[in-house]
Amino acid sequence: MAVIFSKLSGKNDSLYKAVEGVLTEIITDVDTGKTNDDEVLDGIFNVKKSTKFGERAGGMTEFSTFAPVDEGGVGIKDEIEEGFAKLVVHTSFSKSFTITRDMANDDSLDDAKVAASNFVKAYKQSKLEFATNFLATEGSTFTYGNKTFDKTTGDGLGLFSAAHLGKKAGTATQSNVFTNAFGTDSNMLNRLSNIGRNFKNESGNVLGYTFDTIVIPGNAWQLEDTIKKIIGSTQVVGSNNNDINTQKNKWRLIVDHRWIAAAGTSPYILMSSEANKALQGLRFYNREALDVANEVDLHTRNLEWNGYCRFSVMAANWRACILAGAQAGTTLS
Repeated sequence: MAVIFSKLSGKNDSLYKAVEGVLTEIITDVDTGKTNDDEVLDGIFNVKKSTKFGERAGGMTEFSTFAPVDEGGVGIKDEIEEGFAKLVVHTSFSKSFTITRDMANDDSLDDAKVAASNFVKAYKQSKLEFATNFLATEGSTFTYGNKTFDKTTGDGLGLFSAAHLGKKAGTATQSNVFTNAFGTDSNMLNRLSNIGRNFKNESGNVLGYTFDTIVIPGNAWQLEDTIKKIIGSTQVVGSNNNDINTQKNKWRLIVDHRWIAAAGTSPYILMSSEANKALQGLRFYNREALDVANEVDLHTRNLEWNGYCRFSVMAANWRACILAGAQAGTTLS
């Protein structure tokens, strides 16, 4: 979604014509370029466009397996019903900056160019920060700025919960949040990914998705070093034997630099890119691209720039991710 340029009122002061052109070009260049924020957002979320006030995610419960019948017999009829549904409403965001008349008149535009570049970077940072706050926060809500937002899935529980429900009666509750630390070997990684592979759908059937992505905070440097050794070494880390490393080439590590873990904690998230795509689990919606407008303020004669955008984030299905190293949740013994 390319940046949009709008005029708030009439023609600007002739002094700003050249300034406006230079800054517009810078804003466009930064918007079309790929930043670290873009890469992390695209690596974790299904990034989508929207044309509505909000988006609703839902579905139907699944069929059970086929059952054997006698010759000429009638197959068992499954009762298919609407699954859990979730609605997210897009939120508006805005930011402004100023180019003073003196700055333009003195042809001192280096600072203005930096401001224009950082303006778009702040837009991209805001999207990832918002999505990260949603993803990495425990509980059923998260905060961004001075507002509180919902982070429940269709079952009414937080994205990470020890008691996720199945839609059909009789399906057992499931947990995708664990207090266990990562450790110094691959044992916990194996155990949690196996739990993820055995997650069941709304009808109680095993999904069988492979977990292949690890997301960690940007300040978890010791955890990052340990994980890189475990998933990248040819042989088993910390061992003198010749066993192969079963984790090598299996995992992708994403360091989310907008996720800053609290002191003394080392949370981490395991994800299945396959499940995330198939179930459309984590979704980020671009409702309105960055719309940039400017006008000359009558009283100060400064050139005022404003940016406006709308976006949202939701979890349509929790089964694509597991949070571990959490402060509360299931503890594996």
